[in-house]
Amino acid sequence: MTAERMAAELTAFARPVRHEANNLLAALGGTIEILLRGAANERDLARVQRMQEATRRIEALLKSYLSLAAPPDGGPEGTDAPQVLKLLEPLLVLLLGPGRSVEVIAPPRLRRLAMPAPELQALVFRLAREAAAAAPPQGGLRLTMDAAPGGVSLRAAPTPAGTAPPAVFLPAAP
Repeated sequence: MTAERMAAELTAFARPVRHEANNLLAALGGTIEILLRGAANERDLARVQRMQEATRRIEALLKSYLSLAAPPDGGPEGTDAPQVLKLLEPLLVLLLGPGRSVEVIAPPRLRRLAMPAPELQALVFRLAREAAAAAPPQGGLRLTMDAAPGGVSLRAAPTPAGTAPPAVFLPAAP
């Protein structure tokens, strides 16, 4: 099977996988709510709260992963870069590894981009890998998007300190 055909298959499965995942997460959420109301002591309550947090994390991870196969379609208005960046955040945490933090700073009202979402995703991962390689062993990553004349600037920098590479300019959609 060619790479293009495999990409088409993944895209075709994204919607039903998302639907099934939402059904399963709803079932888990309902069960957790029942357990939360019936928690007999602090230990039971702590267990249920850990289950709630795990459910939130798996939901974010699934949405992030599925956004690779079926990124948000910007249509003729262009790509919503902050939305793409926020969706990638759980995968960026995995990219860095355990104990390392990812901070995403992207104002919600930035201009839409002329760049298709899959190209933006690939660029974000490339910049994140480069910045992560420059981070100290327990360091993290800060991804920042800002308004720029005619588009948006994107920067990936190692944290807590490190030399931030120059920002990448991304042109706005017409």
